Amino acid sequence: MAPRYDNLAVTVLRLDPATPIERTYHLMRFPGRWKEPLRRLAQAQRGGEVASIPIASLNDAITALVPDCVVTLPYAGRGDDDQDWLLAYREVKPAAIFNLVAAWARAQKGTPEQIALALSQLHARDLSWSPVHLNLTAPDERQRAMRLLPMEIAATLSRPDTTCPHNELRFLRCPSAEGSEVMSWPPERIEDQTPFSVKIGITAQTLPTSDELLVYLSYGVRRWMPVRGKLALDHGHSVYLAPTVPYLAGLENSRHFGTARIKRVKVTEKNGSNGYEPRWDDAVASVLKEVGCLDRLPDPQQLVDKPLDYLQRHGDAAALVYSTGMLSAEKVSAGLSVADRQPLMDWVVGELSPCLRPAAPLPRERCTVYKGLGGISQSPVSAAYLSEIVGPRLDIELLTDDQATQYALDRLTTRLGVPMPRAEQLGETETLIDLGGVTVGVRRLAAPTIRADLDRVGRRPQAAVEARIVHIADALGRAANPTVALVEIAGPDAYEGRRRGDDPKFAIRHGLLRTGRLSQFVTPVAEHKRPPRKESSDPNRERFAAAVDELFRQLGVRPEPLPEPARNTLLRQPALLAIWMIRQNKGRVWGLGRQVPVAVLIDPTGQHVQVRAPKVPWQPLHTGLLEIGRRYVNVDLKCGPDDVVRFAKDVIDEATGAFPDTLLLTHAQNLRGVWTTLTNGRIQLDNLGFGAGDPQPVSKLPGLRHVRVRTVEGGETPECYGITDDETGQPKGLWRFLVHRVYGSTTGKPSTHSGALKGVSKLIPGEHNGKLTAPKPKAQVWNPQFIELLVAGIQDGDQPEHWAALAHDLRDAAPYVRNTTILPWPLHLAEQIEQYLLPTKITGLDAQEVIGDE
Repeated sequence: MAPRYDNLAVTVLRLDPATPIERTYHLMRFPGRWKEPLRRLAQAQRGGEVASIPIASLNDAITALVPDCVVTLPYAGRGDDDQDWLLAYREVKPAAIFNLVAAWARAQKGTPEQIALALSQLHARDLSWSPVHLNLTAPDERQRAMRLLPMEIAATLSRPDTTCPHNELRFLRCPSAEGSEVMSWPPERIEDQTPFSVKIGITAQTLPTSDELLVYLSYGVRRWMPVRGKLALDHGHSVYLAPTVPYLAGLENSRHFGTARIKRVKVTEKNGSNGYEPRWDDAVASVLKEVGCLDRLPDPQQLVDKPLDYLQRHGDAAALVYSTGMLSAEKVSAGLSVADRQPLMDWVVGELSPCLRPAAPLPRERCTVYKGLGGISQSPVSAAYLSEIVGPRLDIELLTDDQATQYALDRLTTRLGVPMPRAEQLGETETLIDLGGVTVGVRRLAAPTIRADLDRVGRRPQAAVEARIVHIADALGRAANPTVALVEIAGPDAYEGRRRGDDPKFAIRHGLLRTGRLSQFVTPVAEHKRPPRKESSDPNRERFAAAVDELFRQLGVRPEPLPEPARNTLLRQPALLAIWMIRQNKGRVWGLGRQVPVAVLIDPTGQHVQVRAPKVPWQPLHTGLLEIGRRYVNVDLKCGPDDVVRFAKDVIDEATGAFPDTLLLTHAQNLRGVWTTLTNGRIQLDNLGFGAGDPQPVSKLPGLRHVRVRTVEGGETPECYGITDDETGQPKGLWRFLVHRVYGSTTGKPSTHSGALKGVSKLIPGEHNGKLTAPKPKAQVWNPQFIELLVAGIQDGDQPEHWAALAHDLRDAAPYVRNTTILPWPLHLAEQIEQYLLPTKITGLDAQEVIGDE
């Protein structure tokens, strides 16, 4: 019998006020007199008015090359005053910092004259250090402590005389995008060519409505390339460097890793032919080139050809990071199991005591509102209900091959509750099936020219996409009825590297959209070498069944209503409102940027889903997806904070006016950048802030409740594992977190990770059936994601745990998903609207999309 876990351990450390962390640091300020010349250089590079200096690349170079410094200034340029910039344990020679700044300036994209003019106004004498004594536990130092605490912890864990007894690991500091990170070195298991290092991520975090500063720890592995592999053409690959002497003159060496990136670059061979070679290619490499020490880095070709040689070096080691697809088969799996994470956590706690102490285990919140959710709903869709959603007619088009067509028809038989014709009976002429109240038309289109790779010969990418869209419109014509199309197509692996531009999914999606069709892509699983033993184990059958279900999801169809609330919880079912920000800030398509809020509103039964966007009124999901796609896919639109807040206020007023009870669900990382009153520091319980005015009490918004969800992005939620007196595990449940009205939601192990064992170690021998077993670097690992739920707004008489439990239950409410989704169902639906606007999210149906895997 599986153990019952009533407590959840979290990888959270709390500062002990009785043992403050006090240090004397050295502070360097960014000179105000530098801002105008550097602004002019940025303006010459970018054109137009420039308010901010592109200091991020300079900070990256400092982080990589001057590891004893912490950058506290994320941007610079506004105003002409000096600003706090660097904090360090010791005074790094200002001349060395200045040489780095000068090299960074020379690496900018400006003319030699523009760069020389800027440099003539920068001087080493402008830089100086001043001592500053800080108490990192003091409330007024919280902002600095957010940056410095991770550095302090990393320095402690990487002391030369410190060894973790769990496999005698020793750690070095390395750069990190968030907080700090330490990594074990030398690598594990070099001798059998399965090299990896253990990494510990360290971030300082806050909780909503609390002033306390917390430290979150994350544990994982970094896998190294042992042999020559395949480099991508469309992105760089990280390399970790451990120099024995500093790269820049005037710096002292310390126990740390630096990072740089290599990328395959097109070169012309001696015979005139084109080829590709690895080259150092990032801001750090550009700075090193400018100071004349790029040749201190390993030769990138040798590093790619013989990576193990560099891994085995005692001095000037280099390690090329492995990422999925670089080798034909993985030698080390991702992640660490509880068997490794728990002893690592115990060691960290011991090293950091008494200044930091672990958070107490979280107690289970024993409450369920919607019982019986979870798993794919297998009920057929009734004709009466289907006609409510789509009207008297639904057309289904299968752009699939023979076997795939049969798989799809089998699933349609289950979903519609009536026999479908056989694949060989279908053609381009519709076969009509009268369900009574609604007629379903089914046809199969071979459509090889629609599904083919994009023809880019002699065309720009946009022209190739437009040509395919026009072809689809000519071939299919305008849909006369609500229509869904299932498209069988090659998977993402077929469009890697130089073939990336051949991927037709974006063009197909929007060609079908322009003709009034919703679409779902599906990629067949590779053929089995032997027939499956039984029909139910056929992965292609399961994949096509999931794809058909996705079509019903896009129609807004839920086969069964949500259950009634459990006794002694909620008085009645609430409507469900989710607001989501679709944004494309990284990368651009057709020179366009999009930032569009959308809202999903689900009636209390869960069977009627509406969608809304700016200038798109409330309407059923299936028509709303088409309208949002048509209106915004080719529009350069970035709704600002005022627009988003106004939109949020409108949809909340509309929802509360239509239903007596409404649960609003928001996602912190997705919305807080534009709806700033959702941030930890500004959110107020039982109030909603709309713009510059005073927050509005939720009691003035009839029946409204609000739960804000926060996920693991940026390390903002901790890792976790269940504990009993003598067991650890991965339990599903709702847990009371560290402050009032904040809860944690976890899910059990999904079926796709049934082979993942919590007790298997990658580092030390274990015991199984009384026998000693070797470490297993390839062992499959799965760990639950901790989802933070803040019950931000409730009405008088409410119990906050009921609304937290409802949000937790809604992670099991998606009717076509086998396992628990990361986001509660309404937010999950809202996020999926992105696939009609952002081509970066349009991929073949893979396991993540089908099952909502963690």
